[in-house]
Amino acid sequence: LCMTPQSIITLARDPLNDTDAVTPRASDAELVRAVNAGIKELAIIQPTLFTRVHSFTCAAGAEQTLDYATDIALVNVLSIHNGAGLTPFDRSSMDAFKPAWRSDAQAAAQQWSPIEGSPLRFLVYPPSANGQVLDVESVRVPAEYALSDSITELPAAVEPALARFVIHWCESKDDEHVNSGRAQASYAAFVALVKPGATQ
Repeated sequence: LCMTPQSIITLARDPLNDTDAVTPRASDAELVRAVNAGIKELAIIQPTLFTRVHSFTCAAGAEQTLDYATDIALVNVLSIHNGAGLTPFDRSSMDAFKPAWRSDAQAAAQQWSPIEGSPLRFLVYPPSANGQVLDVESVRVPAEYALSDSITELPAAVEPALARFVIHWCESKDDEHVNSGRAQASYAAFVALVKPGATQ
């Protein structure tokens, strides 16, 4: 069976002592929000689960920016779409030995460089013409799921971890459980289950 928000919520309700269908402690709608929040957090902790290769259309010039609505971080700039591969260049060396390189004639990209401290921005050389298409690898923003949607972008092995996140979310609303450490313990279990290497 496919993993769904419903299957994750069902797994979480027993530890939450929340199996009364008539008067549940937390509604399905609230816990679906928790599942989606957990998937977004998973994308930060274990970004390799969310990498994709896709086409990116350049703006004119050297500096390029991926779309914040669809991407979390740039991983690599691979090639011109259906064309030559790009190699990394060292921006500090380029700036030192060819200070005006950003104003060079626009042409097909040959090299690229990340912009430090800015996960979605990068540089290409030569500067790009408007509309040039590159193949890039990035960490994507996760999809939003409804209760019965199949979560096909993740391995089913993360289902127990996401159930732990749902437990953390629900317990965090309750001062008694926060004080007892149950919310914190559930979050720690979530992190332990999804940290790099844990789901490989």
